[in-house]
Amino acid sequence: MGRIAALDGLRTVAIAMVVAYHVDNELVPAGHWGVPLFFVLSGFVITSSICAEIDRSGRLDLLGFYRKRLVRLVPAMLVVCVALLAVGTPWAQVQPAIGFYANYARTEGITLGRLTHTWFVAVIVHFYMLWPLVMKIIPAKWWVPVIGALTVAALAWRAIAIEVMSPGWVYNSTDTNAAALLVGCLLAVTGMARIPFARWSIPALLGLMFLPVFGNTGSMILWGGFLAVGLSAIALQYARTAPAWLENRVLLKVAEVSFGIFLWHYVFVRSDISLWSAGIFTIAAALASWHLVERPIAVWDANRMARSQAASDELLRNVHCDPAQGPET
Repeated sequence: MGRIAALDGLRTVAIAMVVAYHVDNELVPAGHWGVPLFFVLSGFVITSSICAEIDRSGRLDLLGFYRKRLVRLVPAMLVVCVALLAVGTPWAQVQPAIGFYANYARTEGITLGRLTHTWFVAVIVHFYMLWPLVMKIIPAKWWVPVIGALTVAALAWRAIAIEVMSPGWVYNSTDTNAAALLVGCLLAVTGMARIPFARWSIPALLGLMFLPVFGNTGSMILWGGFLAVGLSAIALQYARTAPAWLENRVLLKVAEVSFGIFLWHYVFVRSDISLWSAGIFTIAAALASWHLVERPIAVWDANRMARSQAASDELLRNVHCDPAQGPET
């Protein structure tokens, strides 16, 4: 799969929605719709990369997949958690975040303070751990029907869970958020459909997030999630057409540091400082996270793997096999 820059622009739209919600959830009561947009995007990107690797090499390197994702997520998370421990945050709040079970800690009523938002990262990590295993055991010719069936089942379970499970479970748990993730996975294996008025999906997401009906109270915050997933799926299909405005340089730069923005903005927004100060500190921390932690570690890992591959290739070139004598160097 070639890189689609507009998907990074769409990621910026999602982070903007989430940040706006955390800044003022009365003004932007449905800004949390940025989360299902992230999930749909994640499902699509990860599944597309898995398909591309299998098409290219005939197999999926599970250890390599897990290593890349851990390198991408864990160092930045560790820095945030260590920083909060250093300023007196209780270990009981840090442990679920760093253990990637913050979403289920929330369903049990555990207060996570300035790490509350890490429930999202926990869901993503669970998806990263499980989905490659599923893709590995499904033959490629069965991807569309099997993933389609899983997606329908996940959507049905979310609808059932709204009636039989607690609101906290529906909102936070991995099994109910699997619906949005699997929609993205399904889009990755079914190709791109032409959807009328698709260009209006992003304005619709941004406009509807101001409606209180989809906000913090009542069942519509949960049922509205289906509308959010549907609009996110259409927005993804629209982004795949590479609209120029989603490839704007500013949007792409924000997307580059979006994980740092996500991790740090809640820390500062929930601190006893002014909103302007929180914004400045968030930008500074996100840039520092990218330039001092995320990117250097990713480059180091890529170089390490390149050296390992080069050494392996060199070894193979130096091995000559004589049918009579066998391998020799």
